[in-house]
Amino acid sequence: MDDATFDNLAPSQVVSTLAGTEHTLANEVPLAITLNGVNHAVMMVSPYQLEAFMIGFLLTEGIIQHHRDIHDLEFTRQKNAIIANATLANRCHQPWQEQRRNLSGRTGCGLCGIESLQAALPNLPPLPISPLPSTEALMGLRAQLPDWQKLNRNCGALHAAFFADKQGQIQHASEDVGRHNALDKLLGWRHRQPSQPEGMILVTSRCSIELILKMVRTYNPTLITLSAPTTLAVEQARHYQLNLIHLPYQQQPRIYAAAACKQLE
Repeated sequence: MDDATFDNLAPSQVVSTLAGTEHTLANEVPLAITLNGVNHAVMMVSPYQLEAFMIGFLLTEGIIQHHRDIHDLEFTRQKNAIIANATLANRCHQPWQEQRRNLSGRTGCGLCGIESLQAALPNLPPLPISPLPSTEALMGLRAQLPDWQKLNRNCGALHAAFFADKQGQIQHASEDVGRHNALDKLLGWRHRQPSQPEGMILVTSRCSIELILKMVRTYNPTLITLSAPTTLAVEQARHYQLNLIHLPYQQQPRIYAAAACKQLE
């Protein structure tokens, strides 16, 4: 089901303006998520890479620990929406029921609907210390982005997340109307790889606390953003030993958090 689209629910569509000109616009659809027969959330997503999204979303929500905790996953179309029915392992069901969140679909704030401060700022174990990428690897990332943002080239309205190896060569990209969704898709893809070589994750959006927590929950040690992070994101990145780097346009990388506490090589 991964990378599949749903007929006219494709990630982008050509739409005519009132003046008669045609433009390609990003598409977003409601994705209703049901876990073990219980409605969990409705997310607004770009309708592709949905299996990767579900894996990443459930991992970063702390509902599953491994993609094998999803025993069955089925997508069905209902008018202009998609229903995702996931069957989870029994060991995941009870903890999830105890910490259920009242989420509403969103493409913006990733903490909307959280019922408690503890859920918003969970106490997670810190990441193992990981070295920073080299300056050369970082500075070569921006030039690669257009070739990987295939959907955004058509409409210019999608966020993206990328995985690059230690040498700074991008290996995979995910796009979505929501920045959290794009990262979840990428993390879901990465989690399913037979081997997980060392590397770094780059996002085209600003960095807030939700993205930090997603990285920590999935044990990914280096996050690079094209926009500056928030103060809370920096604080939490340092707390969890996550390498957090801002990559400004035509400027040197800015290190806001470095687990190894050393300068770029």
